[in-house]
Amino acid sequence: MTGVSAREPAPGRTDTSRWLLRRRVLPDPALRLVCFPHAGGAATFFHGWQDRVPPGTEVGAICYPGRQNRIAEPPLTSMTDLADQIHAALRGLLDRPLALFGHSMGAVVAYEVAVRLTERDGVAPAALLVSGHAAPYLCAAGQPPDTGEDDREIAALAMAADPALRRSPELLDLVMPVLRADHALLRAYRPARTPRLASPIAAFRGADDARATEQDMRSWRAMTGSAFRYRALPGDHFYLSGQETRLVAEVVAACGGGTGADGAGGAGGTPHTPDAPHAPHTPRAPDSAVPLFVRRSAVCPFDPAEEFARLREERPVVRTTLPTGARAWMVTRYADARRVIADQRRFSSRAAVNGPVPPPEPPGGFPPPRPGVFYTSGPREHARIRRMLNSEFSAQRARALVPRAEALADRHLDAIERGGPPADLVADFALPVPRLLFLELLGIPERDAERLHRDLALLHDFHPVHQAQEGAFRRLDDYLRGLVGSVRAASGDNVLGRLATSHGGELSDAELAGIACQLLLAGYATITGTLGLSLLALLLDPGQAALVRDGRARTDRMAEELIRYLSVVAFGKVFQTTEDVTIAGQDIAAGEYVLCSLPSANRDRELADGLDRLDVTREPPHHLALGFGAHHCLGAELARMELRVCVPRVLRRLPSLRLRVPVGALRFTPLNAAYGVEALPVEW
Repeated sequence: MTGVSAREPAPGRTDTSRWLLRRRVLPDPALRLVCFPHAGGAATFFHGWQDRVPPGTEVGAICYPGRQNRIAEPPLTSMTDLADQIHAALRGLLDRPLALFGHSMGAVVAYEVAVRLTERDGVAPAALLVSGHAAPYLCAAGQPPDTGEDDREIAALAMAADPALRRSPELLDLVMPVLRADHALLRAYRPARTPRLASPIAAFRGADDARATEQDMRSWRAMTGSAFRYRALPGDHFYLSGQETRLVAEVVAACGGGTGADGAGGAGGTPHTPDAPHAPHTPRAPDSAVPLFVRRSAVCPFDPAEEFARLREERPVVRTTLPTGARAWMVTRYADARRVIADQRRFSSRAAVNGPVPPPEPPGGFPPPRPGVFYTSGPREHARIRRMLNSEFSAQRARALVPRAEALADRHLDAIERGGPPADLVADFALPVPRLLFLELLGIPERDAERLHRDLALLHDFHPVHQAQEGAFRRLDDYLRGLVGSVRAASGDNVLGRLATSHGGELSDAELAGIACQLLLAGYATITGTLGLSLLALLLDPGQAALVRDGRARTDRMAEELIRYLSVVAFGKVFQTTEDVTIAGQDIAAGEYVLCSLPSANRDRELADGLDRLDVTREPPHHLALGFGAHHCLGAELARMELRVCVPRVLRRLPSLRLRVPVGALRFTPLNAAYGVEALPVEW
């Protein structure tokens, strides 16, 4: 059976120094991170990580037999022997939190070592980080691969991964025996059982990797009884070198800094006990790296940071710094925010042309608005396109979509029930249901959902990754231009088809593609964020959940309250003043940036009393979570309808639903256009 062996490790040295290279030994590390290279990979692949980890993190990379200082040793021919020997070598490192990161074959080896640490030593790693390879149980699917795999394929992969081989192809003859052995070892791996770990698992993937799909990487979710997260970074199967700095930061963050905050056991294997499911306020460590304008409370993930209450009272307009380095004025009160959003003449949307968080304005000014992307357009053009779209997103159209929304919700709940606990309510429900409904509404084939989702996720990211975002825009443009061509040729019964039929003469192909891009950018991500957080909020508040489940709360009031209370869109857009203005006594010069904190405005006592509390029976106040005036959310009725359909359905179908992990182990996304929770592991 896999994961545990009654045999002692095979004869040979198993000391740590022989197995771990590139290890800078620290006297008292907060975290030990052990990296497992891909098939044929060398420990030097992780050499640069030493300079990128935060202080207190100790990094080492596994050196397999047959390479580097072990070049004279024959490669092992059994995954069991390999994992046994590495496990024995790492047992001396268990006095501090230990995390494992593996790429490709290394992901499987790291998993096997994690199982051994858990079952033999009683120490669950702080985290298991996997990249570029599906979960082990998929290795057993279908017939075993042909062990006579073509050397040319192995060589091509090796040269893609190693610049030294590309520079000196003659070296390939020297390493081919090792490469063949590694590939044969992985092909022969057939786990008889696949134990679930108590460690959180984070799965990473190059967004353009044809060898490992998003579905492959999400299969790792079944291997953990704790939290799961998925990350796609730009690049192919060998994205690790191209995204090294960002990947290292993501890996360290996924390890919880070695604190065990992700629900894994720390030093000595002490398990992390989940909080009671009904405890709504589980303190989390405040994240000072998150800018104030999107910061949430360290006590309750649904609340704006505590500073906002003081700012509303004492300093309602305050300077803040955007991730791009630009400075902006932040408005925190309801009345002031409503005034800014409503005034298109003095507060322009042009700054949003380069993405949701603009950089300092370039000397030559911003480029022209993208055709059809109307949220960056002036008032006249904005109104022209909105008029064409209003009927497509009306309350009447949303009501017509109810049967389809119900069918999609039931289909995914059926799948969750068939699969049995546990489940991830984000990956299994809150993401796919709104996404499929929205793509069908636009007329985009379901087969294209994943490729679009990757690029949209990049464009929603507030981190300054301009080069990657420019690439995402180019790919979206190419795809949507092709889609517009198909729509022009055969208009369907969907938004783009009806636009082409009713307004085709008024709209160029570039404008139609831009409108589609705008709708995708503003579409299902906000509903997904709100739906995931809504389910979490109700799981943590059984009294409110009972009101929804039993039908004692009107679904229209429930939906409106959840939208207000959660306010997943932190600011909507960054405006730029067209003239000198004064807001709440603060003078702001023409050309400066202004943003409105919607979570703060929607808790303002001037709007109503008691707004820091979730009340699904509340008479809805006139909140700003869906914008206001000309900037009122086009998809507001669609969002309301989906919450009315989906939230009660989940609570009624799964009445004993509860969280599987402490609230503190969940990961949220403040630096994103739509705030949400990355994963929502549940059982029932």
